[in-house]
Amino acid sequence: HYHDVGGYGRFGLMRMRKVIHLGPVNSRGGMSAVIQSLVKHPPEHWFAEALATHADDSVIAMIGTWNSSRSELQLLAREGQIDLAHIHVTHSASWWRKRDLMRICEKNEIPTVIHIHSGRFDEFCSGLSGGSVRRNLCKRVRRTVVLEERWLSRLVNWIPPDSEVIPNPSESIVERKGHLPGGTLKLLMLSRGGRGKGLDFATKVLDSLLSTGVDATLRMSGEIPKGNRDTKGGRIEYLGWVSEKRKAELIAESDFLLMPSEFEGSSMAVIESIVNGLPCIVSPACAETVGMDSLVLGLEDPRVWAERVQGLSDSHCYAEVVDELSQQAKRFSIEVVRERWGAIYEGLMQEANASNDSH
Repeated sequence: HYHDVGGYGRFGLMRMRKVIHLGPVNSRGGMSAVIQSLVKHPPEHWFAEALATHADDSVIAMIGTWNSSRSELQLLAREGQIDLAHIHVTHSASWWRKRDLMRICEKNEIPTVIHIHSGRFDEFCSGLSGGSVRRNLCKRVRRTVVLEERWLSRLVNWIPPDSEVIPNPSESIVERKGHLPGGTLKLLMLSRGGRGKGLDFATKVLDSLLSTGVDATLRMSGEIPKGNRDTKGGRIEYLGWVSEKRKAELIAESDFLLMPSEFEGSSMAVIESIVNGLPCIVSPACAETVGMDSLVLGLEDPRVWAERVQGLSDSHCYAEVVDELSQQAKRFSIEVVRERWGAIYEGLMQEANASNDSH
């Protein structure tokens, strides 16, 4: 491993170091998009690769992917081809799988980042798993990173005091300059679907708008709900899983994103909306992500959400919100985020170097 910080090669050039990302690289959801972005944009003097630890297709595919990546990590570690491991974790089974990878890294003296993505990791730690989390995160030459400041206090009983916050990065994928609501009001909800994401609440927001005579539609991505879902005469469109190309088209065409989630780690849908200038109305679970009090509403009454959508549809108000979102978007800039990761990586390499010198 290149534990010499700032080492130079034979011709006086800074030696490139290798970070390996371990997580659901090819799975559905925002976490895979984050990993792919970090692999594509590593810090200066680093190059990145990824090993998939999860598969969506079936249990058999999942086990096969896991075993293959675990074996590959062991091989690369033994051959000294990894300078640093960046492990992406959520709660439940993800933690126990990744704990195994942490042990492989520890055995081979590979500095390790534990990157927590779960919005419910505190619930996970509150059970019997908390002891395992606490013991494994405090290991030598290991750094814990969470997505938002609020998680530092929520996880204070389990994560080390030197844990840091780095937001998920995103980059603009559409041009929305000058976009204003006109004609039919187009609402969008991007999520995996499922419990706690607020699909029913979003449909009630649409109902409230329609009841006051507002012409509006709602498109919802993610897992298609079971049973017969009312499309409100074609005004609700259930999209299922959408490609990156289709997602870009939806962001370009829509007037507002709705995110009435009960819990979130740091919603990539909200971040992507901010970066692309799409106003989003969100629940308190996304308050820190969106960074604008005027866009955060409680989940008590969908009529309040409908009223806020109507108010912000005014062309002057809409333009003001889009302008303020452009300021919020700077937090999620690829360049800003990759520089912060660079500081984490270099700090761990220095720690590893000092540890090696002491032996």
